[in-house]
Amino acid sequence: MNYKIIWQRFLESTAYLILKKHIIIVISLVFMLGLLFFTVSWYCFMLYPKDKTSDIFVEFEVESGSTAEEMAQKMYKIGLIKNPLAFNLYARIKGYDVKIKSGTYMLGPSMSADEMLKKMVSGDTLKKEQRITIPEGVTLEKIAEIFQKHNLLSKEEFLKVAKAAYFKGKYKFLESLPSDATLEGFLFPDTYFLSEGKSAYYYIDILLKRFNEIYFGKGYDLQQQKNGLTISQVVTLASIIEAEAKVASEKPVISSVFHNRMKKGMALQSCATVEYVLEEHKEVLTLKDLEIDSPYNTYKHTGLPPGPIGAPGISSIEAALNPADTDFLYFVSNGDGTHTFSKTYAEHLKNKNVQK
Repeated sequence: MNYKIIWQRFLESTAYLILKKHIIIVISLVFMLGLLFFTVSWYCFMLYPKDKTSDIFVEFEVESGSTAEEMAQKMYKIGLIKNPLAFNLYARIKGYDVKIKSGTYMLGPSMSADEMLKKMVSGDTLKKEQRITIPEGVTLEKIAEIFQKHNLLSKEEFLKVAKAAYFKGKYKFLESLPSDATLEGFLFPDTYFLSEGKSAYYYIDILLKRFNEIYFGKGYDLQQQKNGLTISQVVTLASIIEAEAKVASEKPVISSVFHNRMKKGMALQSCATVEYVLEEHKEVLTLKDLEIDSPYNTYKHTGLPPGPIGAPGISSIEAALNPADTDFLYFVSNGDGTHTFSKTYAEHLKNKNVQK
């Protein structure tokens, strides 16, 4: 193929002559399209959450008669939104600017412009919500007590509904659990703003939804498959790590101890699992405690217990999936939250004697 001839014919064609005559118009059109694309992209980006990972929420007061433009400037100054112009324009386009209700709202940089505006249009003010914090590592029973303390539900109401059977149809990660299993470990520890007067199903569903967002959003399900673990095994191991580790940096090391013991067919010998059966924390377990007949007693039974012993946080889940590369098989508390790790039982006994 002779490209020179083809090129010459193109230069002599009518299409080229028209293009040459209107080159400025063509360039201007391309520039305008590019500018439009950039503007639309910028506009959409400005409406996204300022910081999706933030857990900070502030009380934002909407005074009667406030305009969307005034609110946007105020929200921008306190770090809730990326751009006041984009926020104001979006409010006008959607028709939200004339529907916003006055009141105090709990807003955070993890919310999009649409989420904030819908909240203010619906009048979902702070007065109708309670701030509930579920600490990492707490048991299902403790979570029920937290809800009761805030007068949202009785402990009995909460525990009656906190069972996998009620939610299996909605969340696939619960399908493999036994039909009589509770939701221990799967109600994600976090801070929530919950409306009053709702059902137990409503509240529990919010906590399960958060677990679903975190676990699958961060790709823990893919790591789980690479490790040859089920989601229940990951959460169970993570809950034990959560209970044993007092210092975050030690979590991967403690995880390695449990992984190494499971590979060798050794019992995990976690005091935390025995305390779960006892339903109390003890500084020192007695020989009688260690003889308790329960599948959660990891001194008598090898492998993981039947299920989680609490609600693990992100760092404990990550530690369960990514143990440190060690040969450690034992650890003993130093009394200050840290632990001393060892590879052999002889070293472990020596370390225990040092702590006495």
